Amino acid sequence: MIDAHCHIDQIDSPEEIVREAEERAFTVIAVTNLPSHYAMALPHLKSCRYVRPALGFHPLMAAAHPQELMPFIRLAKTADYVGEIGLDLSEKGAPTKEAQVAVFDRILDTLKGGRRFITIHSRGAVNTVLDMLEQKQIGPVVFHWFTGSATQMARAIQRGHYFSLNPSMVRSASGSRLIAMVPGERVLTETDAPFTRISGRAALPWDVDIVLRHISTVWNKSLEEVEQTVEHNFARLMH
Repeated sequence: MIDAHCHIDQIDSPEEIVREAEERAFTVIAVTNLPSHYAMALPHLKSCRYVRPALGFHPLMAAAHPQELMPFIRLAKTADYVGEIGLDLSEKGAPTKEAQVAVFDRILDTLKGGRRFITIHSRGAVNTVLDMLEQKQIGPVVFHWFTGSATQMARAIQRGHYFSLNPSMVRSASGSRLIAMVPGERVLTETDAPFTRISGRAALPWDVDIVLRHISTVWNKSLEEVEQTVEHNFARLMH
């Protein structure tokens, strides 16, 4: 199974999670919020086969940490996995829109011309993100925890992008409607752990099982078929 968006560094006892993921042969994309966090993770994860660090610069960090942009540009030269990056123009993020857009623009310039796994934050900013991706000719990317409209999702699908679905989406009516819209060949699974919660506790990577079982019901397919589809989708993004 695959957790395509997990903040392992934010989980209690991250070393235990990494060890268990490796033992289970469970692929986890360990996203980061800042390039300096990614740099700290690299020596701890360099020997891992299944836990893969992703170079991130969270949009809500952009205004407060301008000094992190140059390290991102430097580290991007060797990073196969990128995230979490993007824009947040929700009520919380709107005051820093100018700084976010400037940072995201530089990041996209840095990522042009290479094939990478890219996981995107787009809360309140789907159209702007799609415009910038199209302008820079970058894609496909993975929209993590998509909260846009059905029209925006249709536009992202038309542009060839993917979506990572998590347990919180399964539990919400709007999320379930969006899940039903995603073509099978564009589906990935995620937890966004520890920021999603399962029965009062922080989610763990293996909680993607909740998403897989939901998709199995929606698609009327076996759990094994759904797992294989997600695996194939992930492999396709990497080649």
